[in-house]
Amino acid sequence: LTLRHQFTRGDEQRVNPSLPTRINFANNGFTTQHQTHSFAAELNTAFSSTAANDFIIGFTSVLDDRDPLGGDFPFVNISDPGGNIRLGTDGLSTANSLEQRVFTITNNLQLYQGKHTLTFGTHNEFSNFNYLFIRQNYGVYEFSSLTDFLAGNNAERFFRTYALTDETAGDDSDAAANFSAMQLGFYAQDEWEMGPRFTFTYGLRLDLPSIQNDPVFPNNFTTTTLPSLLAAHDLADVADGTAPKGQLMWSPRLGFAFQPNAKTNIRGGAGVFTSRLPFVWPSGSYVNNGQTIGSVFLLDQPFEPNVQNQPIDPDFATPAGQVDLFAQDFRNPQVLRASLALDRNFSGWDLTLEGVYTRTLNDITYTNLNTDPTVNFTWTGTPDNRPIFTGNRLNTDYSAIYLISNTQAGNAYNLTASVSKQLTKGLSFFAAYNYSDANTLLDGTSSQNSSQWDEAFSINGRNDAVTGRSVFSVGSRALAFLSYEKAWNRKKSNVTRISLFYEGRSGQPFSYVYGGRDARNLNAETGSVSRRRSLIWIPADASEINLVDPSQWSALDAYIEANEELKAQRGGYASKNSGRTPFTQQLDLRIAQTFGIKTATKTHKFQLSADIFNLANLFSSSAGVVYDNPFAFSLIDFEGYAADGTTPQFSFAEERLGAERFTINDRLSRWRMRLGVRYIFD
Repeated sequence: LTLRHQFTRGDEQRVNPSLPTRINFANNGFTTQHQTHSFAAELNTAFSSTAANDFIIGFTSVLDDRDPLGGDFPFVNISDPGGNIRLGTDGLSTANSLEQRVFTITNNLQLYQGKHTLTFGTHNEFSNFNYLFIRQNYGVYEFSSLTDFLAGNNAERFFRTYALTDETAGDDSDAAANFSAMQLGFYAQDEWEMGPRFTFTYGLRLDLPSIQNDPVFPNNFTTTTLPSLLAAHDLADVADGTAPKGQLMWSPRLGFAFQPNAKTNIRGGAGVFTSRLPFVWPSGSYVNNGQTIGSVFLLDQPFEPNVQNQPIDPDFATPAGQVDLFAQDFRNPQVLRASLALDRNFSGWDLTLEGVYTRTLNDITYTNLNTDPTVNFTWTGTPDNRPIFTGNRLNTDYSAIYLISNTQAGNAYNLTASVSKQLTKGLSFFAAYNYSDANTLLDGTSSQNSSQWDEAFSINGRNDAVTGRSVFSVGSRALAFLSYEKAWNRKKSNVTRISLFYEGRSGQPFSYVYGGRDARNLNAETGSVSRRRSLIWIPADASEINLVDPSQWSALDAYIEANEELKAQRGGYASKNSGRTPFTQQLDLRIAQTFGIKTATKTHKFQLSADIFNLANLFSSSAGVVYDNPFAFSLIDFEGYAADGTTPQFSFAEERLGAERFTINDRLSRWRMRLGVRYIFD
């Protein structure tokens, strides 16, 4: 019997750094307190030489409380020709706290029956969540120039979300999502030694995830409003306002290991794997339900510094903001995965070759049901004939209505080769090369359903997102490790170890999109349209783009020709995440000295260590530079329409594309040192 309790507390402070085109004041940051209690009791029982059982119960309690740095103040964004200035409370830290309680029961019974090792098990999770999140709760004021701000003129735009249940801004609001969920899991497996050199494993797992509480929506929403919105998008009867529950998620799996000789091993397998659902997504249904949290967007708004006296939406007699819904048949994320590998020893060199392929069975996708799908016009005067919608809300009582459903779009593959050897006594070496790529419809990078939809790259609008390279695609990655260890006595209580690590990797993926002030909502959609996500048309020649200044064509043409990914896509739309930031290389060094102090009863071991990260940057400021992912790179600016109202006009900001077109990650690009002291228990 083993009993364990662990308590962890961490305090995090993050200040958003200034960039070449952005000044961030220090109070545009946040602090987060993390506190976790984790208890487990495990009972291992050997009934006989042919049967054993492992029973575990656990309880985990987690508190994450995020607060602004500095005093409470609205968020202010000031635009200017050279960039922008940001100050005030971070918009995601105004009302943000999460309490989680998770109780687990696990049992594994193993039976040893000759050549068969049978496993029968169950793993069950029961969770409760209390999540308060009201973004931009203190208000966001956007000024079009520094002159307007300093003169005390009205903000060009104002927006916020706020609790409809009370008049309190911040963590004291009672507009929190409170719900429970469970996931029951049952599995059986047989590991069968079919011969002295061949082992075959097969099994089946069943997961039953379920959310126990249904969200509550306003009167007539599910009976009248929702059916009409679904019909407008040809999605009749796919949602009824209830939470996902009662799914049967089957996961069959098989694998094998074959040893034709003592130096060779061939292994592989295939199976279905089911994920948990990140519960922050369904939590939106309990507060973004049209009656718990509302939103407001105003133009030409006077600045109000008191966070408890911010405007609410004057157009809603009964305020109703965003609504989050799940499809009736929504299923947890699930993939089909297969792998094959070869392990081989050549004269002391260990070589491994491995390939993995993954196919998406269930992933997430979003539809904003409240954006009118009626096309107002399509672009003219260019091969890019993307649709522009009316910009109307189908139901004016709600800002946006997001439907979360499933897609089968997506795949990934991963190829790896590695080699290692003990070169001499105390000197060891390892090197590996990996290439991997992945395609997705959405990457699930946000905790907010509105942002998931808003971040979708598209041509025909966010409700028709495009499938392409995932933002998590690694590309090429090379690793190497060299380590030398010297023991100064027979008992190895005094040991010196020096290790050198190398990593070189492809840059992070990004997409080429239209920039400019009006490019955030190029298709004229309704909803949370704050990001530029419209993929560009890459012109084959000057006739395929209407430049306000035609003399810019030669510079744009030269830029496209100099970039292989753009050149290959001329005369078509840019693929999602077809670009990458520059290749990065870094060296890390670790030196550790272990020494023993002998007493009458034992030898006490201590270790002193020094880790130098990004070693090359210690000697050259241009070495070891890491570039941040821009996600969306504004290559061509949309400048509005010609006199006919349908022909788009563009400009090419060549001066924006110099050496600083990618932001340098300040911390990771600097050399850093960590000193350590450790007491080693023997």
